[in-house]
Amino acid sequence: MIRTVSIWRWQLVFTGSIVAIVVMITAFTPQTLTIPLFIAGLALVVFTTLLTLAVPWRRLPRTAVVTLPLLDALAVGLTTSAPDLRLGLLWVFPVTWLATYFSMPWVLGGVAFISACLVAFAEHTGEPAEVLLRVLTVIITLSFLGVTVRVGSQRSRAARRLLERRSDQVNRAAERAQTNQQRVTQIIDALGVALVVVAGDGRILQMNDAYRALYGRDRFGAAVPSAAVEYDQRRGAAVPPDLTTLARAAAGEKLDDERVWLFDSNGQWRALQVSTQTMASEDEHIALVIIDDVTTVLDAAEERRTLAAIVSHELRNPLTAIIGHVDLLLERDDLPTRVTAQLEVIANAGERMEDLVASTLESTKHVPDEPFEPVDLRQVVEASAASFAPLISSSRKELEVSGAESMVIYGDAFRLRQVIDNLLSNAVKYTPAEGRITAELGSAPDGQAELSIRDTGTGIAADELPRLFEPYFRTERAVLAGVAGTGLGMGIARDIVEAHEGSISVDSTLGAGTIVTLRFPQRRVKEVLA
Repeated sequence: MIRTVSIWRWQLVFTGSIVAIVVMITAFTPQTLTIPLFIAGLALVVFTTLLTLAVPWRRLPRTAVVTLPLLDALAVGLTTSAPDLRLGLLWVFPVTWLATYFSMPWVLGGVAFISACLVAFAEHTGEPAEVLLRVLTVIITLSFLGVTVRVGSQRSRAARRLLERRSDQVNRAAERAQTNQQRVTQIIDALGVALVVVAGDGRILQMNDAYRALYGRDRFGAAVPSAAVEYDQRRGAAVPPDLTTLARAAAGEKLDDERVWLFDSNGQWRALQVSTQTMASEDEHIALVIIDDVTTVLDAAEERRTLAAIVSHELRNPLTAIIGHVDLLLERDDLPTRVTAQLEVIANAGERMEDLVASTLESTKHVPDEPFEPVDLRQVVEASAASFAPLISSSRKELEVSGAESMVIYGDAFRLRQVIDNLLSNAVKYTPAEGRITAELGSAPDGQAELSIRDTGTGIAADELPRLFEPYFRTERAVLAGVAGTGLGMGIARDIVEAHEGSISVDSTLGAGTIVTLRFPQRRVKEVLA
């Protein structure tokens, strides 16, 4: 099809030039149209054009096309019979056509054919020397044109073939690079170690599947709704946003097997071992963060310590019995000397074993939970609000923390954060777009610390409020709306608040919103949260 279009283009351009010349001749020298050979030349052009459009060239050999420029050359030769017209210049078209698509012999043959047409049909008025000079000038000019176009066409084809080969090489190299990149990505995704590349401005440039699953990220790096929060220690305080692993790596801080605790979206604690490496870049700071989940290793070590403690504890009683009875036997006077010596060996061995058991128990002794400590409730609320900020912003809602700038109570910061996360999560889920959520801290009339979380959501029916803290209970509106949830959050929140000797109450109006109020004593609570 491409070959056919090219043939049509060459012929139609030539025919268009002839038509333009005929129009000008009709306007300025109409008597030329009475010359029989001129009319024959025009008829041959029309015939050749119709032939070009009618013949299925893709079915014919390539050499069959050469008939078209030769017929055009003959047509130009016939039109040169017109006096005082330099129509011989039109021979440029067939010569250029031959030189572009055919070999040099065809070009020279075409020039020879044009020379014969020139001798046979062109006007030969004037001195013989002048006529010969005109003929030779045309032949030499057309020969030079044909050779020049042919050489240029050969060079152009060679350059095109070279570019095509280079293009193929580049495409193959790109395909190999893409294949290698896919293999590397598959290998990295198959690793159990979480890897993430972060830029100096905090952008995630690349990550593997282990990191996505651990921190709740989609394949483009955007945060998805997830309760994964980093803590400075197990059941400790939440890490502020500017001190998270990624923030520290983006700031250029060097981390070397640093321990970070993550409370993931499944409610499980994960012990992470974090290291960073700076990657070479001329434009910006880029860091590779390597996160190894060592929870299984720590759990196994804890199990080994527990087993050792149990075994050691169980060995102590029989050892005590053995040593006690050996001591009783040694107090007898009727024992032979040999038996006494053997009993002393048993006693010494038993005492050594008892010392070993005692040292094992000491090394495996479990550190008890620490008692409640001072906690700034305002900081806990702000940290929780910061974790929900991206979700609130994307859903076009507004969250405001107001009231007392500082409110210190005694409690477990981790458990209190769980309560506030649950309440804010409910407020975000049940508040429509353009809604407003407010967390206000202050003092209750009885002097207790008070936190009120108010939303402009769908609200709760009055007959459903008493059942709000029942396990697995969910409101009818939530079920019908398909809002995700288990119905356990409020019960867990109440248990934690009561363990802090506090109280939780809920007031709600359908269509208007909900207010959850927490109250805590501002005195030291001596009990330890189980």
